[in-house]
Amino acid sequence: MTSAHRATNSSILSALQELGTTWRWGSPPTLFTISHTPPKPTVPAVLAGSVGGHTPLGLLEHWIDRCRRHRGIVHTQRDLGVNAVAISFEQDGQHVAYAMDRAGVQYLALGRQHASEWHLTSGTDVLAATLLPDLFTERLAELVWRLAGPPPPAPGSRIRDMWPTAGLLDLDEDELHERFAVPPPTEGHTRLVAVASIDGLAAVHGSSTALTSTGDQRVYRLIKRDADLLLLGAATIRAERYGQTILSAPEVARRRANGLPPYPAVAVVTRSLDLDLTGPLFRRGTGRHTPPRPILIVPAAAATDGNTAVAEHAEILVAGEHDVDLTRAVRLLQDRGHRRIVCEGGPSLAGQMAQADLLDEICLTIAPQVLAVAGPRITADSATQPASGEWQLSRSLLDEVGNVFLRYARPS
Repeated sequence: MTSAHRATNSSILSALQELGTTWRWGSPPTLFTISHTPPKPTVPAVLAGSVGGHTPLGLLEHWIDRCRRHRGIVHTQRDLGVNAVAISFEQDGQHVAYAMDRAGVQYLALGRQHASEWHLTSGTDVLAATLLPDLFTERLAELVWRLAGPPPPAPGSRIRDMWPTAGLLDLDEDELHERFAVPPPTEGHTRLVAVASIDGLAAVHGSSTALTSTGDQRVYRLIKRDADLLLLGAATIRAERYGQTILSAPEVARRRANGLPPYPAVAVVTRSLDLDLTGPLFRRGTGRHTPPRPILIVPAAAATDGNTAVAEHAEILVAGEHDVDLTRAVRLLQDRGHRRIVCEGGPSLAGQMAQADLLDEICLTIAPQVLAVAGPRITADSATQPASGEWQLSRSLLDEVGNVFLRYARPS
């Protein structure tokens, strides 16, 4: 946790304690927004009191509905610099002040009438002491996403438009999402995400870590966040010790509000099942919303070996006899409802996807580096003929350290 986040954490807890000490017993549930701009003190502001005898959960749902209907409410609150949303109410003879910030950290203040001490806590799951349902946290998370928006971008990751329209202003998360949004696919849409140096290198020692940056990670996370499924090759899982991307409660709320499951599924293409089943990808989560078990796409010849041990950690999907049939694999995944597929590579898988004409779009980051060492391109395959088809640039963006983000699509 950064020092800035620790300061915000302390300030929000102080705001909740202030709400507790000024609470009038018998008052209806009240919704607050909390703004914190160092070095100014945290400012709690009443957003709304109970309307028509709403319960605390009903009040949250009422304001979620209002935010959905009236974008002006969202714009106004974000312009005020809202950092967290809090709700204050009584339950079983105790006062509860519960808040969540833009990063998904939760804050709780509990007190009883005529008592001088308040119990203050923060973390990612603090409601156990209140016996409130999980739906309560989910509704607060959605309201935080709508009213406060995402955390500010990390230093070095501000991004602006380059083409087709040049822009001088930094893109916020909603604007950036708009630049990379995919129309609702009727059958399916498969997108390759990749990064390369100026001299065309896609990895060093099997990993793209040397090429990534805060701006690249910002775009990469945004694209992954809106995917139904992430598709990778076994070599990438081994080389990068790949694990699930943990999403914050507001990020999960955004996915659910857009009709997506809490987490994208992860599918790994492997001919031999040569994977470390104790690695990060196969570790089971413990939170309220956890990523689904990974899917291993294998040929029939490999599915007969070691099936029992693997089945404890992953789901097996058979496509092909002795080699993985990627065309069939993608069709099977789409039949399961995974319409938006993001292929993360590596180069071998990306090359095979291109050869099979399975890519609808390529999102490529050009990193401002010349590495001048041997290594793969974003695609690599043993085919003797080049992949067919031309690509058309649909968008280009630039971050403040020189990364160029290119979005290519098939000509319509």
